[in-house]
Amino acid sequence: MAEKKKLKIMVSSTVYGSQDILTQIAAILRQQFGYQVIMSMEGSIYIPVEYMDCPEKACIKAVEECDLFLGIIFPRYGSGITHKEFKEAIRLDRPRWFVAHEKIEYLRKLFEPYLFDKHSRRTNFEIKTNSVLDSIKVVDMYNDVKHNWVQSFSNPGELFFFIEQQFKDHERRVNEINKSI
Repeated sequence: MAEKKKLKIMVSSTVYGSQDILTQIAAILRQQFGYQVIMSMEGSIYIPVEYMDCPEKACIKAVEECDLFLGIIFPRYGSGITHKEFKEAIRLDRPRWFVAHEKIEYLRKLFEPYLFDKHSRRTNFEIKTNSVLDSIKVVDMYNDVKHNWVQSFSNPGELFFFIEQQFKDHERRVNEINKSI
């Protein structure tokens, strides 16, 4: 009997301060639900020889190779690679889910009058790095994906629950992907 196809799901997120949560997410998706997880933090992104000196290109290439995309927005922006992965998943129209820490939704609403002018164009508004938010660009990430489903979470349990609800039926996701091909 042929082995069932394992869908490749890319988990895209800033890493700093979220390592334990990301490790748990990878374990849930892989061990409980049967996905092949692609995540830079754990080293499961394939690095083509031509991209050995450019982690950003390797990460963008991984978006091209995934079947499903899970973007997680924590209150840390990091290097900006995650933001580029989000944009690439949208550009490629990968099946995608986004989750955002509730702080990001709050900060988005708080800063909205400063982020956009009367013509809805992004202003040059920035903030100094602080203990709550390292860059206003994390709000820009949210704004770039808000036309998709963005699930809010306030604690890891809520995040894990959402992931379970979306990905527990691996076979159903395989069938959905096969129908869309």
